[in-house]
Amino acid sequence: MTTIPAVSQETITRALEAANLPALMMSIIHMTGDTSILDGSIRPGPAGMLDVSGGLSEPEQTRIRALAAEAIARFCDAATPAKRLPRATVERMMAFSAGEAIPEKLSELCLEELALHEEDPRRRDISTAGRANAERDAFSVIIIGGGMSGLLLAYRLAQQGIEFQVLEKNDGVGGTWFENQYPGCRVDIASHAYSYSFDDRKWDSYFGEHDELRANFTRLAEEHDLIPHMEFGAEVSRAEYDDAAKKWTVEYSQGGKAHSRTASVVVSAVGQLNRPRIPDVEGIDEFTGPQVHTAQWDSNIDLAGKRVAVVGTGASAFQLVPELAKQCSEVKVFQRKPPWMFPNAGYHEKVSPEHQWCLTHLPGYGRWYRFLSIWSMLDKADDRLGIDPAWDDGGRSCSAGNRAFRDDLETYVRSQVSDPDLLEAVIPDYPPFGTRTLQDNGSWLAALQKDHVELVAEGVGQTTPSGVRTASGRDFEVDAIVWATGFHADRFLWPMAVVGSEGVRLEDEWREIPKAYLGITIPKFPNLFCLYGPNTNVAHTGNCIMVAELQVTYIMSCIGLILDEDLAAIDCRAEVADAYEARLEEALSTKAWSAQGVESFYRKGHSGRVVSNMPWNMSEYRELTNVVQPSDFRLDRRESGS
Repeated sequence: MTTIPAVSQETITRALEAANLPALMMSIIHMTGDTSILDGSIRPGPAGMLDVSGGLSEPEQTRIRALAAEAIARFCDAATPAKRLPRATVERMMAFSAGEAIPEKLSELCLEELALHEEDPRRRDISTAGRANAERDAFSVIIIGGGMSGLLLAYRLAQQGIEFQVLEKNDGVGGTWFENQYPGCRVDIASHAYSYSFDDRKWDSYFGEHDELRANFTRLAEEHDLIPHMEFGAEVSRAEYDDAAKKWTVEYSQGGKAHSRTASVVVSAVGQLNRPRIPDVEGIDEFTGPQVHTAQWDSNIDLAGKRVAVVGTGASAFQLVPELAKQCSEVKVFQRKPPWMFPNAGYHEKVSPEHQWCLTHLPGYGRWYRFLSIWSMLDKADDRLGIDPAWDDGGRSCSAGNRAFRDDLETYVRSQVSDPDLLEAVIPDYPPFGTRTLQDNGSWLAALQKDHVELVAEGVGQTTPSGVRTASGRDFEVDAIVWATGFHADRFLWPMAVVGSEGVRLEDEWREIPKAYLGITIPKFPNLFCLYGPNTNVAHTGNCIMVAELQVTYIMSCIGLILDEDLAAIDCRAEVADAYEARLEEALSTKAWSAQGVESFYRKGHSGRVVSNMPWNMSEYRELTNVVQPSDFRLDRRESGS
């Protein structure tokens, strides 16, 4: 556990002024072993969305800081390790710091995310017999992608001594954080929650910028000696299963040369947001100036003093436009549909040195601060997310709870905009949660109201040599075009060719709707697993790293099953996948993103089915993935004597 260095009382006083008080109260218990604070009159209130302060009064705050100063002094004088706390006490502490009861179904998940006492609850050990089988059979794993989820699986495989190789198309790790480098790019999940449960990363920003995120993934790869297992600049084109050999062959290009590798297991960790989408507009090659997609940013393009068109108003545009407004002579923002946004005043804030001291040195503090960052966004959106079939307000919301949420968001927007025309353009006409809801500290709407920035409330239908033309025929002359138009989020594993058992092509299986059991495994594709596969994006609970950890736990358990049972392969049963798909589709139909009239990247092209998001709460998804059921699979046993 953390130790506290010898510092001045002034340093401690300043640090405690910056501390999160619910987390600080938990740290007091770690330092003293005294749980009486849990029975006291000072109690944090329930966490709000992005608010983990506990709502304590000034006198209460003063008292807590005094108690913490006393605890620090005693802890340093005693020079003993922080107290190891029993599970029952930790569960009480979770409810106390959160300001509300922790439902039983969430308790295990929260304990895993806390990972106190330097424990690693999500580690899945493979038996000695299983590791012996791996060595005998030259068992190996190929991971396609070295981003957030690919690195996580690599770390878990390395823990178990399982041979693996990561094929990454970029020249470094980080995935989307390697590729997305446009001005203003940052994560929209609190940094301390956007981290692996086993890693105590010290963040510079409360919502990390791309350079910090990329550096963090590089650090993890280097610290855990994963780089020797990685091939960079390796673009995978094909993966094919050999029914006779019970192996996968993966073909890829690297440095202009063709290569191939064989492995027992292949895991796709390519993500959902990795192939940029530029609209197929007329004349796109006729524009004479520079044009760039946000995910393929060219830092050599100088936009200072230029007239720039930004096409799209999604997450990347939301971050980019305020930055371009600082340097460009004109910015034209082309919007087909406005996004919903909710307030986050601290979106651009740095972690102060004083708070960093608490996170680094106070026993248990960092783990509790992370827990609170997660808890504020965990399994709380059901009343705002669901569709009430009897509700009808013209499609502007989908239930009473959703309407109340809409009213709150609309009030926030109205508080910043007085111009009626702009106001009409920036308030969505569809339910909240129907599309990705963005975080705002005021910079987006402030940028749109600058004299040299214009929001054009229609899409681009054509590019001309000198600019862009809207769908209605309006012409705008610009010097550069930025395509902030997102990704091919509905084309999973694309453009790779994936061929399973008996020559079945994944492209054909997924032509109408991409489907995978738990979003992870696919019938007729033995020993192939997906990370961040179909219907595993979260827009209402937790975050994508939490999902990845649950999926990696499941995949490691599958690998354990293969090795411990000395199997050649496992193949998800079609009836199991079909039953899951029916349950999934029914659950999706009850959520706001399936509401009539809602359009978003969550949906699959012509079918209109939501294929990106999962409808489950995080606790439900943990229950689905925590234990592998052998009966869900056709077990391909090794032939006698092999």
